Amino acid sequence: MERNTPYTSIESSRLANQASPLAAGEQPASRDLPVSLLLGDASIQNRLLGQYLLDYGICRSHMGAPSQLGALLQCERPALIILDIRSADRGVATILEDHAGATTGPTGLPPTILINLPASVDAEQFLARREIVGAFHDNEPFENLLSKIRQLLAPSEATGRRRQREAPVEALTRKEMTVLQALAQGLSNDHIADKLSVSPHTVKTHLYNAYRKIGCTNRVAAAMWAQRSLRPKRL
Repeated sequence: MERNTPYTSIESSRLANQASPLAAGEQPASRDLPVSLLLGDASIQNRLLGQYLLDYGICRSHMGAPSQLGALLQCERPALIILDIRSADRGVATILEDHAGATTGPTGLPPTILINLPASVDAEQFLARREIVGAFHDNEPFENLLSKIRQLLAPSEATGRRRQREAPVEALTRKEMTVLQALAQGLSNDHIADKLSVSPHTVKTHLYNAYRKIGCTNRVAAAMWAQRSLRPKRL
């Protein structure tokens, strides 16, 4: 088990063969994304979490051991800290003790989310602290954590996602649903056009109309809406 993980950017450690949920050439510039510190052991779970946050354009995650927090804060100005409370690094206890009740600023922490709390641990004891804005047990749905992260880093997008869940599927035409289902599979516009025997311009038109109806403003949000709301359909 790795305990003192070197300061590593998730961005520089992409899995070579992992398909991104965004179509090629459409990923947002990572430098424009907010930065988070993902503190914990170099476990597969933590690496995948950081990869997911990057691939879905939520934030860039810099990984490190909890004991490296002071050094990391000197290098970065993170919008969020995600602390794996199950980390074997003794820095977890130090962070929770030294910053108990501290306000954000030079002597405090940015907004902090705790993850992987054992089921037997009461989260309220941590949420009473001003810098801790979320605490999630290891048996909670992953979507709960993602919703909180989006709420903190992109409040307007989080509001949009609530509206997307309420969007009626019946408002979509059959072609629009088919295009959204293909989008959810990670297909590019050209690939969708080829599968449906239509022009790329027609695909763009269907996507534009679908975005308007389901309340999405970008490709990733529409793909995620389709994954939740439409039955998978292989073209």
